[in-house]
Amino acid sequence: MNKESAPYRALCTEYYELDKPTAPEDALQCYLDYAKEAQGPILEPMCGTGRFLVPLLEHGYAVTGFDYSPHMLDVCRKKCKERKLTSILLEATFETAYLDELYNLIFIPSGSFCHLITSEQVFQALTSIVGWLKQGGKFVFEVETLRTIREPQGVWKGGWVNKPDGSKIVVNILSRFDPISRVETGLFRYELWEENAISRIEVEDYHVRHYQPTEIEQLLKQHGLKVVGKWQAEPHSRIEANDTSDVILYECIKD
Repeated sequence: MNKESAPYRALCTEYYELDKPTAPEDALQCYLDYAKEAQGPILEPMCGTGRFLVPLLEHGYAVTGFDYSPHMLDVCRKKCKERKLTSILLEATFETAYLDELYNLIFIPSGSFCHLITSEQVFQALTSIVGWLKQGGKFVFEVETLRTIREPQGVWKGGWVNKPDGSKIVVNILSRFDPISRVETGLFRYELWEENAISRIEVEDYHVRHYQPTEIEQLLKQHGLKVVGKWQAEPHSRIEANDTSDVILYECIKD
């Protein structure tokens, strides 16, 4: 895969790292608790820049990660190197990741699972996850409900982050939601502003599949994953999710 054609390219990754340098404290503590309970090897698919993976390593847990974006993985590897941490980090997808270990815990935080937008992608992901889990192992992940659709639709919105050198990365976003597929597509335009001039532009499509709870729960059941917890994820707590929840954290075990 050409690095410049990969998802989460250079400006996007740099924007993400400046905007979200660390995991939210409540979310990190949630996954640290699951890591402590796991008492064995852990896998984080779609690990990105490592804002969850790296702190888990720092707490002494054995965590393997993979991600499709070489740019995101470069940041993750750099963090590990700077902190003298060791982890297996693979540039891969659920279709291409070959892992020779079974895991006590597999987790996907921050709604990243919702970037799998086709039925085929979701089926492959859940099939792989079940294959990588030890019997009785846990799969913990978050899904975005229909309540998280960006509003208003069809209107450009944006923001920016300041870089240490005084330049800025500006992002403009235009969103459209398809009620049939329940996939929201965002057109993202990243601009590097240096000395009041735009010196670089990157554009990306950004997709999120929003779920009805009954839909995702049926998919989990079909793959032999038993839901043992359904928790509020904004903020992360062991409070049971309900019909008004924006983001739901599912805690599943492999039957």
